[in-house]
Amino acid sequence: MAASAAKRQAAALPASILEVLIPGDATAQRRVQRLAKNGTVARIAKGIYVPATDPEGQAAIVRRHWQTILGHLFPGAVVSHLSALVGGITPSDEITLTHPTRFNTSLQLPGLTAVLMKGPGSLPGDLPLGDSGLYWCSRPRWLLENLGRSRTDHPRTAGKNRVEERLVSILHAGGEGVLNRVRDDARNLAPELGAEKAFDALSAMVGALLGSYAKGALISKAGKLVANGTPADAERLTRFQILADHLRTVAVSDIGELAGTEPAKTHFAFLESYFSNYVEGTRFSIEEAEGIALHNQIVADRPADSHDILGVFHLILHAHYRSNLPTAMEILDGLKERHRLMLERRPEASPGEFKEQENFAGSTRFVDPGFVRGTLLEGIKLAASVPEGLARAIFYAFLVSEVHPFSDGNGRLSRLLMNAELSRCSRSRIIIPTLFHEQYVDAQRALSRRNDPQPLVRALSHIAKWAPLFDFADLKDVVTAMKAANAFEEEPRQFQLLAPDGAIFA
Repeated sequence: MAASAAKRQAAALPASILEVLIPGDATAQRRVQRLAKNGTVARIAKGIYVPATDPEGQAAIVRRHWQTILGHLFPGAVVSHLSALVGGITPSDEITLTHPTRFNTSLQLPGLTAVLMKGPGSLPGDLPLGDSGLYWCSRPRWLLENLGRSRTDHPRTAGKNRVEERLVSILHAGGEGVLNRVRDDARNLAPELGAEKAFDALSAMVGALLGSYAKGALISKAGKLVANGTPADAERLTRFQILADHLRTVAVSDIGELAGTEPAKTHFAFLESYFSNYVEGTRFSIEEAEGIALHNQIVADRPADSHDILGVFHLILHAHYRSNLPTAMEILDGLKERHRLMLERRPEASPGEFKEQENFAGSTRFVDPGFVRGTLLEGIKLAASVPEGLARAIFYAFLVSEVHPFSDGNGRLSRLLMNAELSRCSRSRIIIPTLFHEQYVDAQRALSRRNDPQPLVRALSHIAKWAPLFDFADLKDVVTAMKAANAFEEEPRQFQLLAPDGAIFA
């Protein structure tokens, strides 16, 4: 078959075949089989094809789309044991699944091995992994499962030491109440998992940790540094103080709300959500994103990404979250609630739970999990000393970004809090277009690495003036105008951000 004919045949299949082909009916099956016969695609498992014939390309696709592939092959299976603890693919290039009827077997795929272990299907607390057909086991469940023995050369359980390390992280991130709830939930699950002995071991570890915590003598690194109270990152608090001092003295933009009524309000919210997600890697065409946000047209092969767009969009428009900020007493629960609503379809991101492991961006190491709660509490108190409006909005944006309290979604959350402060004060919200994102990140780094707050304040004061230049009454018109202004471009060395009249926005 000629290449052009193969392309036409591929185009006649669902869009999801661009990476993974799972033909559902006889017609689609025949089409895919013809593509496989002429070498356009390759069969990697029963009923599953990929548009790559080289082993490296196939492995890359499988690792990107393992949820879709394994959900089709093993519907109802639960991502469990070591895979649940490490967030998916293990160091041995395996995915550990639990299934009530298909177990004690493995499936070798390009670049990945699926290992099926015996156990119940989804239990209370387990979450559906998007629309893949898989479930992600709850934290109490994987804590119990990882206390079991693994008798293979490639361990499929983490063992007591790593479970204890996670319990310490949970204690630091959530406090005594959260750790007690984990133990209570594990107690309820243990009989269904046949894990009574594992629960006894878990309960003993929790009791020992809570006893140490009560005495101010935690066994972790953070506990050794701080005997009592809620530990905070002293270096970050100094940096927040530098930013607050600067914001009290510098003049910043003061632009009233210009898109506060419908339909401009919804159109602005859509574009704010679109750009905020796009720069974090959740990338759709503007037309696809419009279908998701405004017409609830979930992209079939990207349900979790689609709900990322919806999560941010709904938080922007929600009457409470749009223009209210958590107080010093509410900051921890308030941030967790927003994070849960934003990423509720991504159980692997632990929606609504502070991180339990360190996270990085390049060479930047964010706040240690044990210091997240205390650093946020002290930072939010300092925010009250910054003038309301854009100055305080800048402080909130940097506070969340610098602490990075969650495993994912921190950038989007920082901008939501920034804009909530602006809406609270009836100021125009900020849209950071794709072309400006690199400049924004560079300005954040100047403060993070050199304690220089001026670039960040200048950058946000400047970009705060850009979105209000546009008329949001008609979505098609404003998208066209922003495209003409190079807002969607990604290379600042080739393009300049423009105003709606075509002038350089400088």
